[in-house]
Amino acid sequence: MECKQSAAVARIRQICCAGLPSRSFVPMVIAQLREAIPSMYGQFTWSSETGRVINAWSDRFLPRRAAWIILHYRRYAIDAGIGLQDLMMFGKPTGNLRSCSRPAFEATPTHAAIYKPYGFRWVLDGVVRDAMRPYGFFSLIRGCEAEDFSAADEELVARVLPYMAHAMRVETARPPRFVRGAGRSALVVCDAQGDVVEWSEQAHHLALFALMDSITLETEVEREDLRALGPALRAIALALRERMDEGEGVPTQVRRNGWGEFVFRGYRLGSAEGPSERFGILIEQLVPFEAHLLERVNATGLTPRQKEIALLSARGLPNAEIAYRLHITPNTLKDYFKAIYARLEINSHQQLVARLSADQPVVVD
Repeated sequence: MECKQSAAVARIRQICCAGLPSRSFVPMVIAQLREAIPSMYGQFTWSSETGRVINAWSDRFLPRRAAWIILHYRRYAIDAGIGLQDLMMFGKPTGNLRSCSRPAFEATPTHAAIYKPYGFRWVLDGVVRDAMRPYGFFSLIRGCEAEDFSAADEELVARVLPYMAHAMRVETARPPRFVRGAGRSALVVCDAQGDVVEWSEQAHHLALFALMDSITLETEVEREDLRALGPALRAIALALRERMDEGEGVPTQVRRNGWGEFVFRGYRLGSAEGPSERFGILIEQLVPFEAHLLERVNATGLTPRQKEIALLSARGLPNAEIAYRLHITPNTLKDYFKAIYARLEINSHQQLVARLSADQPVVVD
């Protein structure tokens, strides 16, 4: 168990040092935590300096849960035993939502509205905060059939909180670069009027974050869905349909926001009976360039320290800065590069970059 935890912490530390904006690295951290701590759902909520909710992300599309918390966040605070602002400002590093796992919680409106329908039972939370300010909190949730989170699970969460806080504190606003062909994608089927008639949970999830830059307690909600999502998607669908009618083969439309870059592609659909009035929209989320490099580095046989150096070098950092960041001497760094080159059977920095960029999709600035 200790070996598994240490490996998870090392991967999360690596992610937090990759130079990604928080809305890119948080989903990667949640994925690593869920791999080390099996759970059915993960979410992160961002905080302002005063503890106000400024955004939220989840790895599953759960409209009922989002709607209830947005519309009834005061009731949620009473039932959970702590308000979101108090949790971010004054909560313990972990264990603030343990009350949601106790029998008394089953009699609350919040349990009836969002825990019982999804089969939620056990909650493990972690508050990302330092001496300067709160940055947000995440929660992992298990279902009724699973066991409660253990003390070892809570310890793992506590160990990664400082890495996340550091990454958020030094986060820069530089424009990210993305790569195509390596991200998630899903199909939406629309009718002739541009209304959705078929889509998967993944397509719904991608559309949500492609078309809504932030989800806060002021977000408009209607019928357990996010009100702005339908009209925004319909507008894209009709624009793509018009371009297809004008003879464009596979029209595309790109949306970029704080969650990243998303490409919408329009396709004509047919059936056994011939052409259909329905048409498809393929939504693809592009991958940040640093995340792509991180995946390529982890596919090598390098040691953790060698991977860290290779990643920084491939990102374009000069050797002097790499040595400074890692608190090693230039000569020690040269020894590391010799070992990296020998392990990868290459001879130069240029070959290292080429090796890590092999099969790399198109980079979009």
